[in-house]
Amino acid sequence: MLRHIIKGLNVSEYGEVKEKTIIFIHAFPLTEEMWKPQTEALRGEFRVITYDLRGFGKSDYGDGHFTIDMHVGDLISIIDTLNINKPVICGLSMGGYIVLRAIELYQNRFSGAILACTKSEADNNPAKIKRSDQMVLLKSGRKDEFTESFVNSALSEVSISSKTEVVEFIKKIISEQKVESICAGLMSLAARTDTTDSLEKIDIPLLIISGREDRLVPPEFSKILYGKTKNSEIVVINECGHFPNLEKPDEFNKSVRDYMNEVFQTAC
Repeated sequence: MLRHIIKGLNVSEYGEVKEKTIIFIHAFPLTEEMWKPQTEALRGEFRVITYDLRGFGKSDYGDGHFTIDMHVGDLISIIDTLNINKPVICGLSMGGYIVLRAIELYQNRFSGAILACTKSEADNNPAKIKRSDQMVLLKSGRKDEFTESFVNSALSEVSISSKTEVVEFIKKIISEQKVESICAGLMSLAARTDTTDSLEKIDIPLLIISGREDRLVPPEFSKILYGKTKNSEIVVINECGHFPNLEKPDEFNKSVRDYMNEVFQTAC
């Protein structure tokens, strides 16, 4: 594994098959650590890149003002610095918002994209109010309450009751993030643009993954993505919620592996 610092971003690189590169973009409010099951499973077949979004994990916090477009700029900087030729990009939830905006701006820079548990729609007013309430909770010193609520909403009932290691893993990552970083993330999520109108213009192949019991971004939103794009396939994984890569890693990894092989075989 190689470690890079690119414009203050903590970037990890696994594997040596550079002509088959995938970049994973993590969810809110986690870090690149969430992709551990993927780096371990895929590094022997592909070049795998993970990184901490600005403000999270080991990446610089800066002034604490982040937008989705700024995160897209960071992604492009990583691609340029590491001389990556047309990677596949995979984003889950917030990472998916970044992927959708990156495609809208720089579609020709990518061979394909994986959209996991995400949606193209911007926040409506109730969603913005909820994020504001979460910020109040965090700023009042009740981070543990925020974390507990997030985990209970994000994971499926099966995972909560039987996958203690996943529950504790997510809680640990959140506990290590600064309150300021989580609040900055909430602001960037509330301010993101709607990318729905650009879906029909996407020409690169897409893999859309959803958790059957995802309550944060229900499968219906994945079906909207599938219905509005012309070169996509959809996978709905049973008995998991918002984090299929952690709750059902074997099924998630198989879908990614099959998709990657198809994309790069076609490219060749």
